[in-house]
Amino acid sequence: MRISDIIEDFIKDLFDDDEEIEIQRNDLAQKFNCVPSQINYVIATRFKPSQGYYVESRRGRRRSHYNKKSK
Repeated sequence: MRISDIIEDFIKDLFDDDEEIEIQRNDLAQKFNCVPSQINYVIATRFKPSQGYYVESRRGRRRSHYNKKSK
């Protein structure tokens, strides 16, 4: 399994408890021992509005909100 798949699965598991989550990319990068741009890649390619997600970036605090759209 690739690191991108592992990161995606981890983020999706966070939605098991909530419909909205907030993460810090640097924290995830440390957890998975990768560069923050790897987290950005996963977010950009696997959490799109067309896939039912809304991503809000808070650049000043380097956090992202993820909302899972109701089906």
